[in-house]
Amino acid sequence: MVEITRRDALNISAGVVVGSSAPWSGIASAANSSDPNKPGASTMEIQRIGIIEAAGDIPIISLASIHGNIVYLCGITADPARLGDVKDQTGQVLDRIDRLLSKAGTDKSKLLSAQVWLTDMALFADHNSAWNAWVDPGNPPVRMCVHSAQLWRPGLLVEIMVTAAR
Repeated sequence: MVEITRRDALNISAGVVVGSSAPWSGIASAANSSDPNKPGASTMEIQRIGIIEAAGDIPIISLASIHGNIVYLCGITADPARLGDVKDQTGQVLDRIDRLLSKAGTDKSKLLSAQVWLTDMALFADHNSAWNAWVDPGNPPVRMCVHSAQLWRPGLLVEIMVTAAR
């Protein structure tokens, strides 16, 4: 079994495959359908991008899920090995979001919503300057931003989760 770290999982979202024996393909599709013979059951197709297998403290997640014409991304953080200030980390996160949205067949002009977690609300203005330089000003999503005492690794300052149309 290949040892997977959260950093490896995040590098997948950045388009980096960690070793040729990695247990993921970068993009995985899964047709999930409920049993049509069950009362009230319906069939739905769900495509999953970057399914991460459990390893150590890493949860089993998809980096992105697509249902119909809606794309849902997991919370994205900067690379813990390349930490900088909040502008740098926000830039890394937004670049990863761009890459995942592209793999899902969409882009930031089709964002519907964004959730932002900051470890220090004093960083709000600097975070927003990086966000405003990136976001499509003609098609901004609805957005919320809240304080989180800490993220999954020390030194991480921002995490962003988005939903987009295709």
